[in-house]
Amino acid sequence: MTRDEWIREYKANGGSWPTLVGVYAVIVAAMVLSGYLMVG
Repeated sequence: MTRDEWIREYKANGGSWPTLVGVYAVIVAAMVLSGYLMVG
């Protein structure tokens, strides 16, 4: 699943603030982690 598909799924399933914030937090954490692993 791509990031956009995740976002679309969560918006379709109600898109309440906590779920959206949780999804974005996971996405940002994954990007930070992958960036750290590449640099490190």
